[in-house]
Order: sequence, then structure tokens, then C-alpha cells
Amino acid sequence: MKNKGLFFSIVMLLCAQLVPAQDGDINQYRRSSLYTIIIDDEGLMERSKAEIIKKTFIETPLPEKFNDHNLAARSVVPKDYPVTSAEIAAVKDTKPDDGSEKKEEKDDAYKLPAVMMKYFIQNHIAQDLIAKWYDKSSTYDPATFSFFDMDLIKQRGLYDASEFDKQMADKSTRGINMLADAGEDLVNNTFVVAIRFNYINKEEVGKKVSSTTSKIAGALGGKAGKIGRTTEKAVNTTTDVAARGYMVKATAFLFQLDWTDEVNAVFYQDYYNAPDLAEFYESDKFRLKYIGSVSDWSDVQSTKFSKKTEAELVHRAAVRSIDEVIAKLQKKYEPFRTKTPLLTTEPEVTAQIGMKEDVEDGDKFEVLEKNMDPETGKITYKRVTTLKAEKGKIWDNRYAADEEQAENAEQGEGAVQTIKATTFSGGNKNIYPGMLIRQIN
Repeated sequence: MKNKGLFFSIVMLLCAQLVPAQDGDINQYRRSSLYTIIIDDEGLMERSKAEIIKKTFIETPLPEKFNDHNLAARSVVPKDYPVTSAEIAAVKDTKPDDGSEKKEEKDDAYKLPAVMMKYFIQNHIAQDLIAKWYDKSSTYDPATFSFFDMDLIKQRGLYDASEFDKQMADKSTRGINMLADAGEDLVNNTFVVAIRFNYINKEEVGKKVSSTTSKIAGALGGKAGKIGRTTEKAVNTTTDVAARGYMVKATAFLFQLDWTDEVNAVFYQDYYNAPDLAEFYESDKFRLKYIGSVSDWSDVQSTKFSKKTEAELVHRAAVRSIDEVIAKLQKKYEPFRTKTPLLTTEPEVTAQIGMKEDVEDGDKFEVLEKNMDPETGKITYKRVTTLKAEKGKIWDNRYAADEEQAENAEQGEGAVQTIKATTFSGGNKNIYPGMLIRQIN
């Protein structure tokens, strides 16, 4: 059914007055929506550790700066989706950041973007993500002439529901503009992160490498290289805290729902009021696009006084590795960057963002002021100033950081951090709590 007249009447009724809610709670702002899925590579990890990591992945909530857009399927087995050389070549930027071509060929990581794309297409994942946005029902509603509704759009777009209902009869151009705004700022900002894990016991690695070499550091590089160098120094003293514990490597692949104006029009005109969705699920108009990948290592140390079990330490490392690769993806790929509200502006400028989001000394952030066009109702964000994360005042909000700090403090190594937000320098008198900041470097 392609009754465009009926469709536009209904859409105008539904969307004529998508009025943004008034500012109040500083946590009320539009977020990107995220679906995370684990790449279940058999043989990458010792099976017992793999089960812990998979369980941790499923149970760990998404970062609070994203809307939870998870689907029922949370894992993919790559061998179930073999890809050809042509399919691999069709997906651009297939090299993970952390290794050479030789290394990639050995562990097949270079194939994974194409594997995921095949999985998405064969399982209609783009359609399922769209269906979740529009609250797809299992039955067609003859009252609204649709399987879908706009309730989640209203909720996540922070639209005033009472005003929305009161103005339902308004069929103005404003309604069309607001509908386009919802698609551009909400549905378009739907992402999928597929994560592949590897697990290393540092003590086992350390025993295999002479303390006089730099093999571990050289092989890992970057942040992991620092971990490797610490491990090497402690090789001959296996009870040393630095040589104990676990490292979990996560390689994350980022995809985005390809929601263009054309796709938006096709969905509303051809499928929003369709009495049968078979064609919707078979359409090749709805797809995900590959953005890129990053890798990172999470180092979780055991201590002489720790009462944590091996399973608990692996769990801790897995949670941190998830947070770290998501943070790293945000730093590298601008479309994926999230916004954070300012917590205070006097006497210090602070925000509840920190090491979990990979904030480092001197990182730059822009402060954004929200504006709404009174004619169209479209929301835009204007930069009003910039901030820098202050050295030594970065909040350690990583998973179980307080527990780890307490364990280390018992050994006289460091202290428990008392701050609960990161402090920033810069800004001006026009900023206020609740304004949004976004990293720019």
C-alpha cells in the first residue's frame, strides 16, 4: 500500500508540533542511540575467560550518554558469515588501527567489517533498528493505519507531549521541518559497535619475555606499550603488583545507520502506513555504513591484598575495555562524539566526564548553546567558547576505580581520589550549568 495522501495526513497530525521540552534537568538532552554486539571468535580466548567476557558484555549497561538501542541478538559468530575478497574490498578502511597487514592476515581482523556488513544485510538489522525507533507493533493498527508510532521519537527528542497532543490538528510547514529534524538529529545518529575481545594474563606473558627486552612494549605499542614495559620490569619478581593481573584487548568496529533524506522519504511514503511489512524487510534501501575501527587494552592489576577472584578481575578488565574502545571511537570519529552537560561553572567549571571517556590533560572541548528556530522549530547548537581539561584534575570514573585505588592505597601506592567531576579551564561569563560540551581534539 502506498497511499501517500493518507500518510501525509497522519504524519502532519502526529508531527506538526514536535515542540522541544523546556530546559530543566541538566541531563535532558538529545543523545545518540547505540547497539552493541560482540564478535564471538572461538579460539581467540581461553574458553572459561571467553564465557566471563561474553557474560560481562551482555550484562554491562551502555554508557549513560547513549540511548539504549540494543536488539535481541547480541553476538555474531564470524565463521557463519564467510566473505569473499570482493566483499572485503567493498568495505573501505578495513585495517584496524593497531597492526600491520601481516598481523591482520594472521588473525583475520581485516575481514571483520565485511563479515559484519554481511550479517547486517542477511539479518535485516537496519530494518530492525528503524522498527525500534518507530515502536513497531506485531499487529497493524487500523485506527492509525500503521504498525508504527512516534512515541519513542517524542521521548528521545525531548518534545513536549502535552503540546504535541494539543496541536495535533496543525498541518503547517513547521511539522514537516520538525519531522526532518527528528530524522536528522535522532534516527540518523544511530550507531552499532561490534567488539572483538582477546585476553592476556600478564604474569604468563612476563615469564616468556626477558626483563632486558622490549618485546612486549614493542608489540603492543601506545597505552598497551606502557603496560608492557611495566610488565617487563617486573618479570623476575612475579609477586610484584605490576606483573600480576589481566589485560583485555578490545577491537571495536563502528557502523552508522545510513538515514539520508531519500531514505527518510522512502520509509514514510512507502512503509509507514503499509499493511504488510514484507517489502520493508526485503528492501535494499535500508543499510548501515562502516565508519572505522579502533583497538585498546585494559590493564587490571591484582594486588597483594586483593580479595578479588580471577573471574572478578577478568570481569573488571572486560568492562573497562568496552568503555575504553567506545571512548576512543568517539575521539577519532566526529559523528560518534557525544555531548555532556556542564555540572558547575562557579567556582570551577566541571563536568561528570573523565578517564572512562578517555579524557586526558589538556584535551579541548567546545561549549554548545542550544538554539531553536521559532519558524521551523529546528534545533541547532552554536559554539560559544572552548575549555581545556585541567592537568591533575581528571576524574577517574572508570569501572571499579575506587576499589582498585583502595587496594593500591593499602600498599602505600597512591591514594583514593575524592573528586567526582573533571575540572576545566577557560570559558566565559556566558556559560552556565546544563550547557553541553563536546570534545574537539
